[in-house]
Amino acid sequence: MKKALPSVVESTINRCLPLGEVRARAMFGGHGLYFEEVMFALEAENLLYLKADKETEQYFLDARCSPFSYQGKTAPVKMSYWTVPPAAADNQEEYLVWIERAISAAKRTRQKRTRKTKG
Repeated sequence: MKKALPSVVESTINRCLPLGEVRARAMFGGHGLYFEEVMFALEAENLLYLKADKETEQYFLDARCSPFSYQGKTAPVKMSYWTVPPAAADNQEEYLVWIERAISAAKRTRQKRTRKTKG
């Protein structure tokens, strides 16, 4: 029997339907959310975090979002995923703007990694 997805994951998949198919994959006690084979969001403890990069991080800072972090061996480790702004959580159009921003950041990050391994 397949384990049910957390509500935030199911909700995100449903809210992203206008963009296309979003898949969820269990990982490290949470879930990664994928669009066109790039991970653009992660769920941890039923909270959604969106991918950011140098081009988009300031948007998350300006919206007073919180970064995802976990306790490493010696110190907390901050990752480039940020909470969804509260204003976007209640507004579908704005929510999709943030989702698209995260997808773009994930694609740019993947392109940079691909160039490094080929170069």
